[in-house]
Formats: sequence, structure tokens, C-alpha cells
Amino acid sequence: MNGSTRRSLTLGLGAALAAAAAGRAGAGQAADEAPVDARKVIADVQALPGGIDELKAVEINGLKQWIHVRGADRRNPILLFIHGGPGSPMMPEAWSWERPWEDLFTMVQWDQRGAGKTYASAGGLGPQPLTVDLMLSDAKAVVAYLRQTYGREKIFVLGHSWGSLLGLMLAHAIPDQLYAYIGVGQAVSGRLNEEVGYRETLEAARRKGDQAAIKALEAIAPYPGAGPLDLEKLVAERQWDVALGGMRYGQDHAPEMPIWSLSPDYTEADLATASKGELESVMALAPQLPAVDLRSIVDYRCPIFFFAGVDDRTTPTSVVERYFTSLRAPKKRLFVMEHAAHYVVDEAPGLVLLDLAREVRPLAP
Repeated sequence: MNGSTRRSLTLGLGAALAAAAAGRAGAGQAADEAPVDARKVIADVQALPGGIDELKAVEINGLKQWIHVRGADRRNPILLFIHGGPGSPMMPEAWSWERPWEDLFTMVQWDQRGAGKTYASAGGLGPQPLTVDLMLSDAKAVVAYLRQTYGREKIFVLGHSWGSLLGLMLAHAIPDQLYAYIGVGQAVSGRLNEEVGYRETLEAARRKGDQAAIKALEAIAPYPGAGPLDLEKLVAERQWDVALGGMRYGQDHAPEMPIWSLSPDYTEADLATASKGELESVMALAPQLPAVDLRSIVDYRCPIFFFAGVDDRTTPTSVVERYFTSLRAPKKRLFVMEHAAHYVVDEAPGLVLLDLAREVRPLAP
């Protein structure tokens, strides 16, 4: 879940979007002319003449799953983005930040099993029960598909939030297929992430003197506890995490749905089912996450890069920093970003891209 309506692609596009959102024509437009189609404007601005732009469903482990492959130069290395959630696709909001990245990488957005367009086209989660192992198998299959279809020996993988668990497991399992792994909002241990995130969110509420937040958070203690993850408590913790700026820096709400509604990649049918897919994915996978603990895996045979927001309390930066010191890799680097929380790629997309251009992109020929 990310994106920001603050960042327009151009001043002209910003005016067009504002006009469309207001239900009227753009500045200087005659009253009898048709209203601006904001999705078409975005698609036109982001056209890639001579590049690659493929939105398609491909068969992954017996289920048609949607990917969008975009890049300004077909010779650029592939970067697969594994989105978070579970069930929260990046594809419908990537238009708000991704275009400059497409000058350096061939970007691949993948709607996982149970998410976005894949959930919509499958009419649900698919025939198999959602498990962490199945999702990891899907991720491996997507990497294999991209390497075979586009003739690449290796690719880059970027995992965000829930997707960072899959991404780090990929880096350990198939290092010879990756130029590097990039973790953003990196999760390390399902239970530890929840324990520290809850504690830091409660501390933030106390510093702010927010009595409503303090009362609500204290009411769910102990969280997450020793047993299975309680989904009602999870929702309560996340509500205050968002409200106190631990999800998006300086914001107390989640703006993704308005951004999704402007995506050229999503139909109305996709939008209508996206939230349902996320809910069902969370219900299926969240109870399994406390058992996922990667702290014992410290040896990697591909380069590892982490990007963390100073204010991230969803996958707490304090946890990532401790884990980073313990891991061993041919090359490793931790970037801690000011004025950012959990969604670093769209909170500071230019700074992240600058670091990728300097440190990561040169690893590919």
C-alpha cells in the first residue's frame, strides 16, 4: 500500500488530474467538450516508444497471474518488484513513482496469487490454499519465467514488506539467479517485527500524549503474544501505526485507493475486488507469519541491500539494523532514509533510485 497524490508527473498532468477529479474540463476547456480521461493522460505521458510495455497474464504454478513489464531500453537488467500486504499490489500505484526507474531497469510488477488483477481474473485466491511455501514457489517460478522469456542469466529482485520475506528467502535459495537482492521495509521475523512494532507504536503514542491511541493499544496487550496471531489485534495495531505516521512518514491515512483508481493498468472490475483480495490474503497468510523467522539465516551468496525509513514502525528499522550487522554477503549495504517510514520507494523515490544507480545497477553488465 503506497503512492502519493502530492507528486504529479508534470504540472500539466497535475492540472488535468485535478480537473478530472473535480468532474470538470481542464483549464481553458470549452464547456461542451468531453471531460479529461485521467487514465489516458497518465498512459500517454508514460508511453515508452522503443522500449517495452507488456501487461499480461502468465501461468505460474497452475494459476494465471498478472505481470506488467516496463522499461525504456530492452537491454536494461530486469528488476522484479515483490509487493507487500499480503495481497496489496504495487502495480496500480507504481505509475506515481516508477517512471524514472524505467530508464535504468526493466521493471516488473507482479500481482501475486490473491492480489489485484490476479485475484480478479481468478475469481478468488485460486484452487490451492495460500501458504508461505506456495507463495515462495510462485516467486521462484516468476523469476524463472522472466529469465527464460527475456533471455537473462540473472535479474534483480526487490521485496517490500511481506514481499521482503519472500525476497530474502529467494536470495538465500537461488543466489546464482540474482544480481542482488534489495529489501525495502525489510521484514526479518514475523513475531519479533510485531512485538517491536507494537512497542514502538505505543511509545510514539505516549510521546504524543494521544490518550485514545494509548488506551486502544494498551487494551490489546500482550501483543502479539505467544499463540497464533489475533487478526483483530493486528488490525487495531495497524490502525494506530498508520495514524501515528509509522506506515507513511508524516501521514495519518492510507491514500492508495484514489491512486489505484487512476491506474491505466486496472479495470473497474479489478478495482472492485482489490480490497476483498487483500482481506482474504491477510486472513489466509497472516496467521502463518509468526512462524517465519529469518534471523538464523545470515550467509548469502548474492549482494544484499536494505532500504529502511527512520520512522518505519511497521517493519521496524531497529530490527533491520540488528539483523543487517549479523548477515554476511559478497556485498551489503544498509540505507536508512530520513523523512520516510514504511513506504520508502514512494516516500523518497528519487533518493532510492540515486542509491540504486550508484551501488546496485553497476552489478549487472
